[in-house]
Amino acid sequence: MKENSNYFVVTIGPVCLAVNADCVRDKIYSFFKGESTAICLDFNDTLYMDAAGVGVIAAVVFEGRRKGVNISMRGATGSVLDMLMSTGLYRLP
Repeated sequence: MKENSNYFVVTIGPVCLAVNADCVRDKIYSFFKGESTAICLDFNDTLYMDAAGVGVIAAVVFEGRRKGVNISMRGATGSVLDMLMSTGLYRLP
């Protein structure tokens, strides 16, 4: 979803698991092309995330930084928030 010309919100979906990790990664990476300078990962609908899901999010954050795209997150709760906080990913500047 496009918020404005340089800011996009990407909804992660109900689960972020090993079985759909490639789809999640490709969905987010598609916003790296073009003129976007900031992406917000929206975890409002995400109910569960496994270690592979966390790995995908970490890879996206690393690639975003490398390409100069600011990555932020919102809406994580419960076990999803626990997973992101335990890795330090949810404390992105």
